[in-house]
Parts: sequence; C-alpha cells; structure tokens
Amino acid sequence: MANLPDPHTIATLVSNVTKTMCGFSFAVADPGQRTSVNCFRMAVLDVTGGKPWQVALFSDQDGCTALGAALCQVEPDMLEDGMIEDSLCELLNMAAGQIKGLLSADETLGLPKITSPSDLSPRSHAAYRDGILLRSDDEVNLMMWISHG
Repeated sequence: MANLPDPHTIATLVSNVTKTMCGFSFAVADPGQRTSVNCFRMAVLDVTGGKPWQVALFSDQDGCTALGAALCQVEPDMLEDGMIEDSLCELLNMAAGQIKGLLSADETLGLPKITSPSDLSPRSHAAYRDGILLRSDDEVNLMMWISHG
C-alpha cells in the first residue's frame, strides 16, 4: 500500500463524507484524549487486491448516537441498534472510498461489517490501539485506524 495519508488529511477525507451526509466536520483531536473514547460500535472494511489493507471507524455511544440520528434523520431516542450499525458502515464505506481515491489504489473495497476489538487480528488490534481520534465542533468523537494486510 502506498504511504498512508497523515491524520489531518484523513480528518479532511472523513469530513468530506460526514459533512455532506450528516452535517459533522472533524479535526484531529489531541492524542491524549484517545483513552477517553470507549468503543461502542466498530465497523471494519477489508480492501483486497495487490496490497491489501483494512480500515475501521468506531465511536463511543454518544458519538454513534449523534452520527446515526443525523444520518438517519431521526431523533436519537428513535434509533435502533441496526440503524446505528448501518450508519457507521455507510460512513466507513464512503470514507474508505475517499482514502482509496487519494491513494490511487487498484485494490477492491469489501463490505463493511460490525465487529469488536476482541475479534481483531493482532495486527489490526495494534492499529486499533494507535487509531486517530477525530472530534467535531459538537464534541462528537470518531476514531479511525488503517492497517496493512
């Protein structure tokens, strides 16, 4: 895989999606705040082909709820688990497409799936621990990580 985009570029690529789809723009947050984000839901997408990689988005319960409600255009108390999971997968799919386009990668995007940190491979778990914390002006937290293979 080509060199990965830096965290600020990733924040811009994610915001390209989230601003359009649900009105949130993200910037890179202080890495020290990373430990305050518990994984409520995580979506992972495999990119296959010549140089495979994996990308994931996850957030805490407040973040998943805010993003899901905005994307589904419903009040937060109307959200069901499936709506939260679908919205996170959709945002990941579009963000992965943005990253793939920037990298001019020939690989193929797989389908996003919901998983948990305990189900990650050792390589993916290392990427999960080192993920990039993105935060919106509304203090919505969103984590992203990318790993090779």
